[in-house]
Amino acid sequence: MKKRIMMIMAAGLAAGVVHAADVSATADFASAYIFRGVTLNDGLVFQPGAKISGFPIPAEYGSIAVGTWANYDIGDYGGTLEKKFSEIDYYATYTLPVKVVDLSATYTEYTYPGGAATDKEVALSVGKGIGDTGLYTSLTANYGLGGAVDQNWYIQGALGYTKALTETLTFTSGVTVGYAIKDVGDDGFQDGVGKVGLSYALTKNWAINGSLNYVAQLDDNVLPDATSGVPGSGYDTPVYGTLGLSCTF
Repeated sequence: MKKRIMMIMAAGLAAGVVHAADVSATADFASAYIFRGVTLNDGLVFQPGAKISGFPIPAEYGSIAVGTWANYDIGDYGGTLEKKFSEIDYYATYTLPVKVVDLSATYTEYTYPGGAATDKEVALSVGKGIGDTGLYTSLTANYGLGGAVDQNWYIQGALGYTKALTETLTFTSGVTVGYAIKDVGDDGFQDGVGKVGLSYALTKNWAINGSLNYVAQLDDNVLPDATSGVPGSGYDTPVYGTLGLSCTF
């Protein structure tokens, strides 16, 4: 009887945690998959993701979020696995209880169903909203712990802007600049990205989102041109778009 009571209490506690947490999900189609300036697929891809946050943790201890994201190749690019998942990522983020700035640490594992070794990375990010301007600036330092990114640094500065155009329509834009410090190869500014987007709220919980993105090659010694038909070999696609749905529960 005691064991049964404990099991019921544990189940109730788990249900309470899930109920208290916030769950969000995204489902995006993109005309290409580009990561830090490198073209991984120049054709149509599907990119779903999900995140759980808002766990019932006292505010003085910060907050935790866990999530997953994946890339499904609809179109083929060289040796890319067409109509299969080429990447599935898992991450956990801890946001520190700091009021002056937004400060967080993230651990990510990038897994590849095609057989490539898992990439492991930690990141420290600091960000700050600029008054009521709608501007948000951040700096993120990523360090590789294993796989192809082992002992590599990727430092990214970002500036974003958000403005509500109507009660249901929101405009977003932003720029990012990435600097690479490599274990092997040249260091320097790698890529820059400019983005404009719109988000339309269908309901309180659902929205449709679209964006147009321009990717710049800042130094061809750091980010070389791609070898024709070889995914992940370098810079190949300067412009891509996305369209998808997002929801929160």
